[in-house]
Amino acid sequence: MLEILLDYPRTRAKNARHVQFITDLKKRISQEVAAKFGFTVQWTDFDTAANHEIAGFKEEKGYLKTTKIEATDRARDCTFKLYRGIALLYKAYGITEEERQAGETIAFAFHEAGDVTVSEYGSETAEISDLVEKFRTEPYVSALATIGLEGAPDALEEANEAFNTIYLERNEEERDRAFAPNMKSLRAASDTAIETLFKTINALYAVNELVTKDEETRTELGKIINDVNTLIVRFRKTVSGSSSSGNAEGGDEPTPTPEPVTPEITAVYQKEGGDPENPHRIERGEQTGVNYKGFTLKGQDGTLEHVIGLVNDQDYIEWIKAATISNVTETSCEFTMVPDLTEGQYKVRIETYDGGSPLVVEYPEPITLW
Repeated sequence: MLEILLDYPRTRAKNARHVQFITDLKKRISQEVAAKFGFTVQWTDFDTAANHEIAGFKEEKGYLKTTKIEATDRARDCTFKLYRGIALLYKAYGITEEERQAGETIAFAFHEAGDVTVSEYGSETAEISDLVEKFRTEPYVSALATIGLEGAPDALEEANEAFNTIYLERNEEERDRAFAPNMKSLRAASDTAIETLFKTINALYAVNELVTKDEETRTELGKIINDVNTLIVRFRKTVSGSSSSGNAEGGDEPTPTPEPVTPEITAVYQKEGGDPENPHRIERGEQTGVNYKGFTLKGQDGTLEHVIGLVNDQDYIEWIKAATISNVTETSCEFTMVPDLTEGQYKVRIETYDGGSPLVVEYPEPITLW
């Protein structure tokens, strides 16, 4: 008696392979056949869950605004460095003493601001805003005019606002994604609906074979069962990397599916000089350790940008610069705590593209920066 195979490694498949599997299933089992043989309810549940998973996979593949954010950040970095460079040139090589003094005045303001181009996105925005405000007061207004940089404050402000506009738009998208169902829950819903659908088709076929004995039912449901089993056999091979079908007719037994590890952050702590009585109290600028399990750190673009974030009580995310993240392993990493972030409590959030789509995990305990 034919029946759809129910034993296949669904939890071990990558998100993309799982989505392809349910997409192929949708083509093999039609709504018309479901209505004809009386399993419309089960088919509808499957179709709904499958569509949600497919939509979730497409939505989570990447942030469309990431490229624009990087481009506008580069633009404001270049604007900042250009005017800083001009000020330094006038300081060193101004033709008149007045020009050299003006260059020195402007160069001093840039020096006080520091190299903002290596700061976190949010910090850089604030630092450039402060610099623009300073440049609109004396003695900087006169100094800028002396060396022909009257337009510098406006140009810096325009570049800064262009970046911040697109950055805030992505923050809203990140917020929406953080509260949206992730691929893990979407896949679980699909698998539950698939199993119910398969069992229903198997039961209908069995009743027909044992009781009704209708030839048309045998032919049509039998074709569905064979088509679905063809997909499952291929799915097994792809996931396991084996050429065996894993059936009972001489093939190898399928590899047992390991119990999935729940992704979680297990510890966040100051590496040296921390307070044993308050392990979640971390000094700004200090090396910070993070322990985790169930995933690996992997950024969308192959770097570690926008992977580890600190979320304040306004749900604003300060992303840790990739350059400060080090000693990355399968279960831990380190990063330099942002030195100029406001004191207070923050949630540690990791957004990793392990498996091809973003997985968002938060540490359950808030940390306190001081």
